[in-house]
Amino acid sequence: MNKTKLTLIAKFLAYGALLLVLYVLQTTPGLFVIFGAKPMLVVPAAIAIAMCEGELVGGFYGAFAGLLCDMGSSMLFGFNGLLLAFFCVGTGLLVTHLMHCNLWNAILFTFIAMLAISSLEFLFGYGMWGLENVWMIYVYRTLPLIVYTTAVAPLLFWLLSKVHRKVQRMVND
Repeated sequence: MNKTKLTLIAKFLAYGALLLVLYVLQTTPGLFVIFGAKPMLVVPAAIAIAMCEGELVGGFYGAFAGLLCDMGSSMLFGFNGLLLAFFCVGTGLLVTHLMHCNLWNAILFTFIAMLAISSLEFLFGYGMWGLENVWMIYVYRTLPLIVYTTAVAPLLFWLLSKVHRKVQRMVND
């Protein structure tokens, strides 16, 4: 194998390892808790990978990140995997054809993905059962999750875009 193939294989393995590490960090009890909310660290990482690598790679890592989230979720297995793969493919297509790969778009895509995924999870998990005061779960649990995850997105986008640029320079040399 030549240097280029080894570099690309190492990059894709590093992306997978990073998603695993972020999943362990996001599911560690008591870690990163602010006012009872914990961020979903793998979502902004998968969005950033989709922005840097495109729709095919983004869809694969989006599905992987979503399946990781499904392991700690009370929803049907595959729910987050399917939705996050959809959003990562869409993000990759938008960045490839219409938008720029920058920090503001990473924040926007993370916010939209988290708003849709969390709202659907709330709807199917709580909202459709007609419970009293169910809106409190959305306001005090779902919205802080969306905001906190979106707030973490710049750090993960910066890290993953640095890795992407460094590997691209190594491949092009």
